[in-house]
Amino acid sequence: MNQPMAIDELVSVAQAEAMGELDAPMMAIVLASEQSYDLPINSLETDADKARWGLILRAAREHVEADAVAVLYPAWTTVRQKKTEPAESGGADNANTADNAGDESNEPIDTLFVQLHTRDHVYWRGFEQIRDPKHQRIIGFRRIKALTSDYRRDEEPSITSWLSTLFEPLPEHGEETDVDLELADLLEEPEVSAALYPRQLRALH
Repeated sequence: MNQPMAIDELVSVAQAEAMGELDAPMMAIVLASEQSYDLPINSLETDADKARWGLILRAAREHVEADAVAVLYPAWTTVRQKKTEPAESGGADNANTADNAGDESNEPIDTLFVQLHTRDHVYWRGFEQIRDPKHQRIIGFRRIKALTSDYRRDEEPSITSWLSTLFEPLPEHGEETDVDLELADLLEEPEVSAALYPRQLRALH
């Protein structure tokens, strides 16, 4: 898989999914060699939600022997724009406002994150959601440079810890662990089994 190309394509998919919506969808795409599978993520509000969805995504990845998983989600907490200030501001803060120079607003902004998880790397892309002032629907995106990062998997920030088990080594062949049984049960849940149709086949059901 050409990873730089893959993350650019995922950004396009995420933005296309969100355009015209009042709220950007939260979803995962399991990227297998033959097909891609969508998994709508209902909620990541609690640690239990995150743990459960981390297991579901691992189960789905193993089920279709996928080499990568993409996660597309809006921030449920927001990033604040800071007023442009003299040189004492830190570099990261300046990067947040680099694309918004002259904006005096200190209001929170809605963001959309796109992550690509592979066995070796985690790719982050962050965008501000631009909305039609009258209808509040999403009409575009502005890249936030400070939220664009590539990490080796063993160096990823703790904010993605709920996905840290996606590519853990499988147990020895034939050995069944409690985690294996839990993953198998999760794959049988209706919301997961229905989502594990390839995109074009799921449209027929």
